[in-house]
Amino acid sequence: METQLFLDLTTKANRVAVHFCGSDDMASIVPRLSARSVALFEVDGASICTLEDLFKAFSIALKMPKGWYGDEEYAPNANAFLEYLDDVHEWVPAKGHVVVVRGAEQFWKVNARLAGMLVEWWQFATGPRNADIHLVFVW
Repeated sequence: METQLFLDLTTKANRVAVHFCGSDDMASIVPRLSARSVALFEVDGASICTLEDLFKAFSIALKMPKGWYGDEEYAPNANAFLEYLDDVHEWVPAKGHVVVVRGAEQFWKVNARLAGMLVEWWQFATGPRNADIHLVFVW
């Protein structure tokens, strides 16, 4: 039986969305996402303590092309981060894109303000060029 999370992650109704789920639920969904040609990216939320950590972790996970931010290794600000989210489908072609933040509970406990900012930014990533891109916090 399909879980609601799986359906949310594979439908076009929610082009950009934020989800929360347990690790067992995510483990059952991952193989089915791959079978549907959905690109899956993983971030270790427990290692994110600063804004710089967040930008760096996401640039690595989302396979940011070298030189995307000029001489910078990762997004220098939220606007650059959002621009990359809008364009990730060009660098990683897929039917949808899912970023899984593992260790989400620790991330929220240690830096709730930064986690909240990430959720707000994700909601802004709704440009017309944007393919499906979901953010999933896994407890």
